[in-house]
Amino acid sequence: MNWTVLVAFCIIDDLLKALGHKDDPQSKTPASVVLTIWVLAAVFFSGKHKHALAYCQEHALFSFIPSRSRFCHRLHSLSHGIPHLLPLCQSLWQHLSSAQHYVLDTFPLPVCENIRAPRCRLAPGLTYRGYIPSKRVYFHGLKLHLVCTDQQFITEVLCTPGSVADVQGLYLMPLNLPEGSELYVDRGYTDYLAEDELQRGEGIRLRAVRKRNSKRYQQTSQWIALQGRRIIESVGSALTELFPKRIHATTLKGFVLKVWGFIFAHNFKRLASVL
Repeated sequence: MNWTVLVAFCIIDDLLKALGHKDDPQSKTPASVVLTIWVLAAVFFSGKHKHALAYCQEHALFSFIPSRSRFCHRLHSLSHGIPHLLPLCQSLWQHLSSAQHYVLDTFPLPVCENIRAPRCRLAPGLTYRGYIPSKRVYFHGLKLHLVCTDQQFITEVLCTPGSVADVQGLYLMPLNLPEGSELYVDRGYTDYLAEDELQRGEGIRLRAVRKRNSKRYQQTSQWIALQGRRIIESVGSALTELFPKRIHATTLKGFVLKVWGFIFAHNFKRLASVL
């Protein structure tokens, strides 16, 4: 078994026990096995569960491999607890590697081509219509808000419709960061009131890339903010490498579930590199 998959299975099994999860006595496949196959699909098979199940069956990785339909049913039944695993993974990472520098940014997650947006049934409505300023193009889908450390470990995640502004991530995310840490953001997160509140209430210093006509523009701090934000580009590249050309899903919940799988796959690869 691959080292990353083995690390994922051990950590997921311990985290589920910490959350107090108990499997049904009649279930032949534990929840830890279901989530491990889910991560395996994201790491090696671009999120294709059918190929991951066939691989597990061929190599006899587990004592019992469920059918594809049963696997999807079990995975969706566990979806409500998946976001709760991320803070526990963050605590584990903090024991292995200390971090004081964090980066917040957004990534577009198109669910279809722009020409098909009016008849898209996966994400209907103009609320999913977003804009990418760096590329000057529109997209139809979700927007992924990420907070990661300077060692490329993702600590917080938020999925919103594509029309939601980047600065909303600053308001909606809990930002459970250590006191005295620094959070690097780009020009889309300009909010002086929120910046001051974070500094006073949480002890988090916001280092933003500012426009030249900004009231708090300083050339030296701009260079530091630009250098600190470079790490998010590496995280984006690592996630894009795991993504398929098109994420296949029949429901929006299934689409988000596959995105979560890629995020955990990235984090488990980081954990496997230091364990």
